[in-house]
Amino acid sequence: MKKKSNNTFKLIVFFLSINFYAQEPSSIYLKYIDSASNRIDNYPVLAEKFLDSIPSPLDINIKGKLADYYHLKAVLSSHLNRSAEVYHYNILGLKYAELEENYELAGASSIELFYNLYIVKKDTSALNYLKKAEKFYTIINSKLGLIDVMQMKAYIELYNNNHQKSNDLILPKLNYYKSIKEDSFYQLYALFMIVLNYVDLNDDANRVKYYADFETLENDTTITRYLYKIHDVTLNISFSELFLSRKQLDSTVFYLKKVDAMRAYMNNFDKENQFKNYISYYDELKDTHKKNNYIDSLKNLHQNLINENIDASFNINESFLENSRILEVETKKNFLNRNWIVFLITLLILGTVFVFVKYKSLKRILNDFTKRRKEYSLIENNHDKLKLKVKGLENYIVDLKKEIKSISSITNIDDQRSKIKDLHKEILHSSSVLLVKGEDHLDLINNLNVEFFNQMSLEHPELNSSEVIICYYLFMGFKTKEISVFLNTSVRSVESKRYRIRNKLNVNKEDFKLVDYLIENFKNTATSN
Repeated sequence: MKKKSNNTFKLIVFFLSINFYAQEPSSIYLKYIDSASNRIDNYPVLAEKFLDSIPSPLDINIKGKLADYYHLKAVLSSHLNRSAEVYHYNILGLKYAELEENYELAGASSIELFYNLYIVKKDTSALNYLKKAEKFYTIINSKLGLIDVMQMKAYIELYNNNHQKSNDLILPKLNYYKSIKEDSFYQLYALFMIVLNYVDLNDDANRVKYYADFETLENDTTITRYLYKIHDVTLNISFSELFLSRKQLDSTVFYLKKVDAMRAYMNNFDKENQFKNYISYYDELKDTHKKNNYIDSLKNLHQNLINENIDASFNINESFLENSRILEVETKKNFLNRNWIVFLITLLILGTVFVFVKYKSLKRILNDFTKRRKEYSLIENNHDKLKLKVKGLENYIVDLKKEIKSISSITNIDDQRSKIKDLHKEILHSSSVLLVKGEDHLDLINNLNVEFFNQMSLEHPELNSSEVIICYYLFMGFKTKEISVFLNTSVRSVESKRYRIRNKLNVNKEDFKLVDYLIENFKNTATSN
């Protein structure tokens, strides 16, 4: 009996062993996809290792799951800031999702392609992908997928600076988003857009209110910490930009430091904005040293982006090679359909061109930064020289005013006239630019005879500054030629102004000259000196 029992046990072990070793290798690789999916948000590097462990040929080892594979590769590229790969893997994800009739993933890939083209690359043709996403989600009646499309429409208005219109699309549905308990991300994303809109609408009360609602979702179990933080980073960057625009530097540095604490959740676009905000912040503080440090950091970031795009091009090419192999198998089954090969080759060329254009673009940005830094140094040097010149000019004007005050105390008209001539010669010799504007000239000579100028402004407000100055010099007995020298203008110009003055004062009689009118009407001001 015992021997029979032992034989039975051996048979069970034998059949289990056969079953284990007969297990399809593809089933193991499908588990790798599940493992990567479970770890993708919190452990993206580990998730990538699972996906990279799946060997070629992919169409055999993960048959029916190519859409999942490329969708996860796209999400990983986004998490790991490999922007050049995101578009590529989403294109492949959409392609295989349609072939496998996985409309949930087809919709998700279409949403990502829309976002990547419209928001990141500013390509309006991306709206076609949004329409595709709506079509795929409608086919499977996906409530949450259609909400994604709805929220993207609100984001389009936000992106186009139609902030009130964007909020008008979101706020009426906010309670509905809140009611989706199985996934609070829809409420989080709605609040995210609302806060951004109120930042640009300069509505502090609502900005603070809805950001407080946003913060309540930090520990929500349906939202990963990664998803929460990447949106929180963007909001706090917008806060620092808001207070920077208001020159509220204490609040600015508070949010700059808060963003620094979330550096692990920043993508390259966030890092670039953070560096730019620091540059503007230290520019306001006139701290050139720290400002230049962040300019260097921004330059290094752009250089790293160039390197990442070059690395990404190799990954993309490897992916194209794998897809070329898969396509070759398919074309053999379909009598070597050359159209697919042309399609992949075209994609390969476009990908290479894209990387090359991106490289050239970033190279131009680096050159522009180097040039601007040199220009900034030149402007800074010129500014220091200008401050010295302005200081010297201020001292010179103070001395002139003292001289004018001294002349005004002279009671003898002839002596005063002589001193005025000497003063003008000195001014013209020292700086011909002081008397270019009539207002500046009037300010300088006003103290020579305050009562004359006060009476003139009361009786003849229709005269402008340069006309009042000419009247004063005529009253003092100076000739037209002398006045033209004082005013650094031509004799013809002074004569023209005298003619206009006569018309304004109605002194048109041939036997009664402008000089006579001035002496007769303002003679009481001459004795006051």
